[in-house]
Amino acid sequence: MALEFKASCPICNNAVSFETPDDFWSARASLQPKSCPVGTCVTRERALADVLFSLRTRAEVARAAIHEAAPAPRGLSLWLRRHCGNYLASGYFPDKPFGEPVRDLRNEDLEKQTFADGVFDIVLHLDVLEHLFRPFEALREIERTLKPGGLCLFAAPTYPERMRSEQVAFLEKGKLRIVGEPEYHGNPQDKSGSLVTWRYGYDLPLLISRETGFDVEVRRWQSRDRAIMGPMTEIYILRKARP
Repeated sequence: MALEFKASCPICNNAVSFETPDDFWSARASLQPKSCPVGTCVTRERALADVLFSLRTRAEVARAAIHEAAPAPRGLSLWLRRHCGNYLASGYFPDKPFGEPVRDLRNEDLEKQTFADGVFDIVLHLDVLEHLFRPFEALREIERTLKPGGLCLFAAPTYPERMRSEQVAFLEKGKLRIVGEPEYHGNPQDKSGSLVTWRYGYDLPLLISRETGFDVEVRRWQSRDRAIMGPMTEIYILRKARP
């Protein structure tokens, strides 16, 4: 059933018109603003913003030291660039020196970051974790770079039919091994796309809690009021313990 409705966008805080072919299956990819004074955004970006601004006020976010990995040139990433004086965006360019700027991004390998310990209040990434060969090593690195009480918020496709997560691509002694048909997703820093290395299931919070010191919370929605609808809208909230 095609829908057209108004919602309060969690990113720009405006009443925005949306349209979508249906209220669930197409919503994750196609639920975009029909008209917005700020610009376009997609469902998972609104979901991440909704969580972020429920945990920290906009003023607190504007003052926070924030690291965002692989930002898209729209939505919440643009809001953060415009409003946060301590916002740092990183990308992955394996043929360039790590820790150095590449274009308007800092070059970082999330599995082996160059940041010092305890420098960020918030770390964000959207649809990045499913493209890493060692995602839990990356999360441990994020935990290391967060201040006590800091937050890591992220989205990663979580398959509702899966109880167990599965690694489907491996890097073994420099050689790539893929299980089944290779799958690629869009990458804002690489037009050739990013290989899917993991397919996550219901056990992802358990795996994170076993492999890191984070407490884990997961949120998902079916909300016309905020235009967050459809499958795979989960946002993971990881909290670093205070001393």
